[in-house]
Order: sequence, then C-alpha cells, then structure tokens
Amino acid sequence: MKYVPQSFEEIKEEDAYKKIALVAHNCYQVNKDKDQKQFVLTLLGFKHYAMIEHKVFVAKISEEVYVGLVELDNHFIVLAKDETGYYCSFTLRVLLEAYESNTTGILSSLISSLDDDVRDLFKGFEEKSDDVVILSNKQIDKLTGDVYDKMKTVTLKIITDRGVTHELVRHRICSFAQESTRYCNYGKNKFGNELTFICPLDYEENKDVYDRTFAMIEKEYMGLIEKKVTPEMARAILPNKLKTSIIITANIKEYKVIFDLRCAPRAHPDIQDIMKPIQAYFVEQGYIKE
Repeated sequence: MKYVPQSFEEIKEEDAYKKIALVAHNCYQVNKDKDQKQFVLTLLGFKHYAMIEHKVFVAKISEEVYVGLVELDNHFIVLAKDETGYYCSFTLRVLLEAYESNTTGILSSLISSLDDDVRDLFKGFEEKSDDVVILSNKQIDKLTGDVYDKMKTVTLKIITDRGVTHELVRHRICSFAQESTRYCNYGKNKFGNELTFICPLDYEENKDVYDRTFAMIEKEYMGLIEKKVTPEMARAILPNKLKTSIIITANIKEYKVIFDLRCAPRAHPDIQDIMKPIQAYFVEQGYIKE
C-alpha cells in the first residue's frame, strides 16, 4: 500500500494513431510497444470509439459547409465564425460512425480534408474537396475570442482518486479515458502487487484510520485475486480514494465551465486541490487570457 499526491500533465502528441493508442493504454494499461496503427485498428474492430474522440481536428470551412453542419446539428461538431471566416472542430468518431452507417452527407467534406494515413480508416473513400482546410496548432493559436475558445482543445492526464473522477465525468462536452478497474489487476507485478491511494488532505489528523482501513482493503482485494476472482468482480471493495489516471480532452470554453464550478469555494476540497493548479497552468500557458 502506498500514497501519492494528485498531479497532472498535458498530452501534446499530434500524431493521430500515437495519441489514440496513448489514450487507450491509459485505460487498459497494456503493452505500449505494439504497432500503434494496428492497435487502433483493433480498438475500432471492437467498437471502442471513445478512444478516438481524443484526436480532434480543427478546420477552416466554406460558408456552404458551415450551413450544412448547422443543419446537421451534431453536438460533437463544434462550430464558430467571426470576421475571419467559418470554423469547425470534429473528432474521428463522428466521421467513422457516419461512414459506417452510410450517412456521411456533408461530413464527406470533412473526411476529404484528412491526410492519407488517417483516411486509410475510410476504405474506398476517394472524394476530394477544397471547402475544408485542416489548421495546424500554430494557426489555431492565432484565433481569437469565442472562436479560439471553441476551437482550441487541450488534452490532460490527471492523477487523482475515483471520487474526483466521478465529478469530472459529469462535464459535457468532453472526452474521457480512465484507468479501468475492470481490466487492471493490481495484484500483478506491473502495479507493484499493491494498491495505490491518493493521500487524503486530512491524512496527518486521521492517519491511523486511513492506514488501517486501506491496509485492510488491500489485503482483502489481494485475497480475492489469489482466489482467481476476476479484477472486474474484485473491484467491488475498492474505495473512492483509490488512485486512478484519467485523460480528458475538451475545448477552452468547456474548461472554463469546469474551472468555474470545480475551483469554487463550495466545490469538494479534493477537486479544488487539483483543478486550481490546472487553472493556473492554463493561464501560464496562455490558454486562458486573463
């Protein structure tokens, strides 16, 4: 049994397959040395589409495409416009689900904008369009105002406890990928054959209770594993303070909502403890203009 503090890091990987694989590895804690593209194809074969939500594309689009997307009214396609033009952000999930159901319609323009390596996912798709141009990160960072807030997305990996993640996953529209207690067997060597907990904020005042309780839970969990109980069943006795890692992808507009709610004085002390440093990081990085 051990304690760790809450922490976070930004994931800046731009390659589509590498980023999706990295996100999936966080859930399943599997071997990271596999061919990333083949790994992603395997995920898609199992319809694990939540992983591909974390690769977001931002494009400048024609007015015609903008009007078509407004009519489509898909909440997972974010639209914005200003005096410089029309913009949208979208994920591979939206495109793949439409492609597989043969309902691409206006989305064909978005598929046509992807590079050849990513378009491999859309077998037989050969349409071309000049109405959609994918923007680079540098181009996105030059956007301003509401357009910037809607188009700029940030992916974070947060080390926290499961009580905090219960609150985080209530936010929309975001994409989440969390370390899975169904698939992660904490009785294996790669987890040190022990449980890890986020150190309680009042640990020093109540050390005896926490140490005794968590040690008992660890012992009983390992006992279930030794009896060949599956991790997805043994997890029944795991507490909210169990350490977990969660990856969240959202645009700046949604992060502002999260900060307003989770950094407020009435928010739970645990979530304030991690979200306030993240908010400060966003200001430091220039993601949020003071």
